[in-house]
Amino acid sequence: MGVFRVLKKPHLTVLWVSQVLSAMGNYFYEIAVMWTATKTVGGSAGLIIAAETTSMLIFGLLGGVYADRWNRRTVMVMVDLLRAGTVALLPLLASTGMVQLWHFVVVAVIIGGLGALFDPALQASLPVLVSDAQTLQATNGLMEITRRLARALGPSMAGLLIALMPLSHFFTLDAVSFVISAFAILSLGSRFAWKATIEQSKHSGVVGVWHDIRDGAQLMWGYRPLAWALITNGIINIPWSIAFIVGVPLLVAHVLAGNVGAYGLIVGAYGVGNVLSNIVVSNLTIRRRVPLIFLGKIVVGIGFLLMASATNLPLAIMGSALAALGGPMEDLMMLLMIQTELPSTHVGKVYSLRMVLASVGGSLGFLLAIPLFARLSVPITIVLCATLFIITGLAGLVRFGVR
Repeated sequence: MGVFRVLKKPHLTVLWVSQVLSAMGNYFYEIAVMWTATKTVGGSAGLIIAAETTSMLIFGLLGGVYADRWNRRTVMVMVDLLRAGTVALLPLLASTGMVQLWHFVVVAVIIGGLGALFDPALQASLPVLVSDAQTLQATNGLMEITRRLARALGPSMAGLLIALMPLSHFFTLDAVSFVISAFAILSLGSRFAWKATIEQSKHSGVVGVWHDIRDGAQLMWGYRPLAWALITNGIINIPWSIAFIVGVPLLVAHVLAGNVGAYGLIVGAYGVGNVLSNIVVSNLTIRRRVPLIFLGKIVVGIGFLLMASATNLPLAIMGSALAALGGPMEDLMMLLMIQTELPSTHVGKVYSLRMVLASVGGSLGFLLAIPLFARLSVPITIVLCATLFIITGLAGLVRFGVR
């Protein structure tokens, strides 16, 4: 089934539209929180991002456990309503002039923790909302496009809305988007199997949670192709953060002698490549998922090599777009494997483990970027990152072949 033919199913359309609005609301929240905090506390605003990231890491595995234990529809509705109430506090505080750094930090911790519960519940729910694996693959692709649409439409929408309302009401928009998401999920009804059937745990409390996390990790490790995919995904988030998040602006400034417009074109090319790859991969019938995961890493590496060797902006844009094609090849296949090849009682936990590994890899990348770029040139650093991508992909293909 084509990725856009999924929208012919009313319940999936309702869910997708609500998540697009929620993703755009999150983008408005990011803009407003960083701008407001920067004006209020200056450079200390970085603590807000650190607080949210840390919260997601701390509560990441817990979110997966409870997404598998509880009714996932109820979890998502309650999380959305709690996030709406939390974010709605910020425009109230801003209107009174009482907003302080610790307010933003507390909100960031709550939003990060609740997001760690919502995302696994959503991903674990998708298999029960569709009729077959091909539709599930297309639905995953559509959901992945959601974030890209928000990033693509967000800046222009923000520029338009800032002329119509105070910046503090960007928080209001985010809160409203959470409410819309909650009611959209609630409207899907109780006819779907929102709660996985699990055996009663012999342990309770913290011990029970630990056993659930351990069982999920053991299940993943027992399925070696998926274990390799998840672990290597966490590893390559290190070079991805170094090469793209930190490396691209440095490449533009110090090698291409460009400005912020050139940087925006390279990032935009990556977004376009991601969307196109999502659409293509979602529409294909893929029987060999594991090789495609590792082939995707090689494609990303080749794209980064082209970008590192670029002496002009068009070549850098081509490299960025090529690298972007590999991401969905890996992400969509990994997600489909988690959803269809594991028991439904463990989907949330394994998805949470994937989130945590990716977040840890990304954070390590930011830390390593500082000494690397201080000692090596920008192109050489990006080449090293690209090489790690290619080696990881080749190692996976050698280990599992093309079967």
